[in-house]
Amino acid sequence: MKKDLKSYAEHDKDYQGQFGIESFRKAKTDYDASGMFEKDGFKKAIDMTPVRKLHIDIGSGGGWLLFKTSPFFEKVIGVEPSKTACDNVSILIKEYETHNVELINSDMIDAIKNLHLQTPAFFTTVIVLSHIKDFYVKEFLQLLNTIPENSTLYFCERYDKNMQQNLWHIRRKYWWAKNLSEWHLEFFDIEANGYKSGIFGKKIGNANITNTFTPTIKENILWLIDGIKQKILRVFRFIKRSI
Repeated sequence: MKKDLKSYAEHDKDYQGQFGIESFRKAKTDYDASGMFEKDGFKKAIDMTPVRKLHIDIGSGGGWLLFKTSPFFEKVIGVEPSKTACDNVSILIKEYETHNVELINSDMIDAIKNLHLQTPAFFTTVIVLSHIKDFYVKEFLQLLNTIPENSTLYFCERYDKNMQQNLWHIRRKYWWAKNLSEWHLEFFDIEANGYKSGIFGKKIGNANITNTFTPTIKENILWLIDGIKQKILRVFRFIKRSI
C-alpha cells in the first residue's frame, strides 16, 4: 500500500531540531496555558461522547492532548510515527505519572490495524490529516468505517476552503461525509485563522445516516471559484518569491 509520508518526514525533522526534552516540557506548558483544549472543541467533544474506555490520538506529536484527556478515559493511546517525539513524550509520561497513557511509534493505518479493536473507541486528530494527501486520508477513513459501532471521533481539522497544496489539504463537509460513510457527522464550525474547524462523528452504520451534506449547484460553483482563486494566489506567491 502506497503511503504519504512527506508530512511525517517534515515533522520528524522539526522534532529532531528541537532542544531535547526541555522543548517538549515547554510546549506542554504553553498548550496548557493557551486554553486550546477548550477553544478547539476537545472538551465539548469529550462531553458529547459516551466512550470512556479508550481514546486514540492520531499524530500525537508532543503529547499535550494525551495529558489533557487521560483523566477522562481508562486508557489513552498516542499514535505517532516520529521516534524522537515518542521518546521525549515517554519521559513526560513518567514525570507526570500518567500511567494510563501509552505510545505507539507507527503510521496511523498500521497502528489501527494492529490494535484489532473490538470495543468502541474515541479518535482524535489535531490538524494532522490536513497535512496528508487525499488518497491516504481516504485509506484511513475507510479503515475507520470498519471499527466497532458507537465509536466516536473528533477531528480538529480545517474544512470548507478549496485548497490543495504542499502539506496543506483542506476538504469540504461533503468530502468528509462521503468518506466517513458509516458515521453521523456534526461540524462545530469553530473559526480558526480564517478556516472552519471541528468535526465530531459517531459510528452508527450506513443504513442510519440521514445527513450527507450534499452540496447545491451554487455551493459547487462557489467551491470551484474558491479553488481557482487559491491557485492564482499560489502563482502570485511563487512569482513574488522568484523576483
